[in-house]
Amino acid sequence: MQVRQLTVADLADYRALHRYWTTESPTSTIDTAETDAARPDADVAATLGLGEAWGVFDGERLLGKLAIDALPYPSLAHTFWVRGVYLHPDARGAGASTALLRAAIDGVRAKGASRVALWVSGENARAQHFYERLGFRETGRIPEGIFVRGKPYDDILMVLALE
Repeated sequence: MQVRQLTVADLADYRALHRYWTTESPTSTIDTAETDAARPDADVAATLGLGEAWGVFDGERLLGKLAIDALPYPSLAHTFWVRGVYLHPDARGAGASTALLRAAIDGVRAKGASRVALWVSGENARAQHFYERLGFRETGRIPEGIFVRGKPYDDILMVLALE
C-alpha cells in the first residue's frame, strides 16, 4: 500500500470512491449519494488542488481517502480538521487506515498544526476506537447532532494534541 497526497489528476477516482461510500456505508457519512451527485467536480477539484486530500493506493487503485484542512482564520490556523474519511472494504484490516491518517497528520504537523480534530458519529463505534488507538480523545458531544436516513445520532468531537 502507498499513501500520498491527492491531486486534481485523482479527481475521477476520488469521486468514485466517495460515491461508493455513500451507498456501501451510508450511516458512516453525513453525505448522501444525492448531495454528492449535485456537487460540481470543480468544488472537489479545488480541495484536491490545495493538497488537502490524501489517499491510500494498492497499485493504481484508490482504496481510502480523507481531507484535512484548517479553517481560514489566523486564530484557528493551529487546528486542522479531518473529514471525509473512508476506507474501501477491500483494504480494511491491513493497516491502510492507520497509514493514511498518520501521513495526513505528519503533513499538517509540518505545516505547524498543534492539534487535529474530527467529528465522528456516535453510531460508529469502530471508527471511535480506531481514532482512540491513534491518540484522539473525545472532547465534546452533541446529542442527536446528526440525522442520517432520518435517524438521530450523537455527533462526537475528538481531538489529537500534537507534540
